[in-house]
Amino acid sequence: MSRRPARGKAKGAGRGGARRGVRLPDEDAELDRRFEGRAVLEKLLLASGTLADPDDVKEAFQDAVKQGAPASVVIQALWEDEPRFENPKAAKALFSNLLGLYDLVAAGEAPDLAQPAPVERVKKVKAPPPEPFSGEPTDEFVESAWRFLDDHPKERERLGHAFENRQDALLSWLDASGLSDGAFGLARSLLADVFAMAELGGHKVGTVSEVTVEGATQASLPEAFAKWIDEGFFEAEEHEAEPLPKDEAERGRKLASQAAAAMWLGRA
Repeated sequence: MSRRPARGKAKGAGRGGARRGVRLPDEDAELDRRFEGRAVLEKLLLASGTLADPDDVKEAFQDAVKQGAPASVVIQALWEDEPRFENPKAAKALFSNLLGLYDLVAAGEAPDLAQPAPVERVKKVKAPPPEPFSGEPTDEFVESAWRFLDDHPKERERLGHAFENRQDALLSWLDASGLSDGAFGLARSLLADVFAMAELGGHKVGTVSEVTVEGATQASLPEAFAKWIDEGFFEAEEHEAEPLPKDEAERGRKLASQAAAAMWLGRA
């Protein structure tokens, strides 16, 4: 599951693509590989959620052709997460234009895209609230909850205030653990995420005392929430500019998981 919408320009051939993989439409007779111009492609790219523009795509296609890589290598790298399409027709139009541009590049006939054309701003379709769950949350629920929180900052802020107000004792326990500022800040943020997701799932999270969190074990934490915390600390360890030291990441992951388990056990 993805963490934040850190989308960027198109990546070159041979580099990793979307985490879950972008599925191209069936390349059968119904798929018209036709490039309709910069303005059309730019609008389709923007609507799909990537920040890559036609110039980025053309450059990446040129690199792919030189390396003998297929168009799919570049296309899958356009999104950190799954692309968003208003309908199947929009998806087909985008992939048709991308494949058409690739064919032109491969044939040495790529058009000059240096001058950007005016692009109509496309209204972003915000993610709907996730469906409440019974039992334990699934990976799919966590993904949909993150999308909702990312698209609705006011709701994220409201739930963040609720977390701060209700979990003062839990945060005091975490603060007294001796974690570095970086590990503490990340653990606090991930715990707020878990709190918000549980609330969105229809489970009211009660106040957790320091005694309760001391008695909690990581085994009580649902797997989907445990993955969310693990990924957060893994990404912190892999951060290019300021990586979190491995020992601090491991301690932070353990304490955050224990605290999250205590919140989960304290839900209504």
